[in-house]
Amino acid sequence: MSEKLAEDIDSSVRKIIESAYEVAKSHIRNNRDAIDKLVEVLLEKETLTGDEFRAILSEFVDAPVLKVNRTPVREMINA
Repeated sequence: MSEKLAEDIDSSVRKIIESAYEVAKSHIRNNRDAIDKLVEVLLEKETLTGDEFRAILSEFVDAPVLKVNRTPVREMINA
C-alpha cells in the first residue's frame, strides 16, 4: 500500500471518528434529562432490562414503549 493511500485512509477514518464524536455529544446534550434519570436508576439497581430502559426513556421522548421479540435467532431460523 502506498504512503499516500495510507494517509488518505487515516484522514478518512479521522473524519468519520470526529463526526461520530460530534453526533454523540449532540445526543448527550439534547437528552441530558433522560440520561440523568437513567444514571439515577442504574446507581440504585445496577442493571436494567430493555423494557425498563425503554419505559424510562419514554418519559422523555414521544416514542411508544414496544415489547421486543426475544425469540433466539436460532429458533427463528429453524422455524
